[in-house]
Amino acid sequence: MAIETFREKVHAILQDMLNESAEVSQEELLNAYANVLTQLHADEAHRLLTEVINDARTRLDARLSPDPLRQTIATMQTTVQDLWRSLWHEEPGR
Repeated sequence: MAIETFREKVHAILQDMLNESAEVSQEELLNAYANVLTQLHADEAHRLLTEVINDARTRLDARLSPDPLRQTIATMQTTVQDLWRSLWHEEPGR
């Protein structure tokens, strides 16, 4: 999920909270929506971790492959991703 999608989901959750605020007590509302936001965060964290693990597994399989072409592709993927990260990584203090 992109940051924009995550923001849109949080926005929708908070909009629902505002719409329901007159119907229930604030404490119940806060507890319910804290649980919803926590679950949203957990789902996104799990999805990201799964994505990283799958990527690492694919790279490891390629690097351990006896096929030199797959090994080269894995090395190139790593190099391109490292370059991409270095281009988009902000330095502290900026």
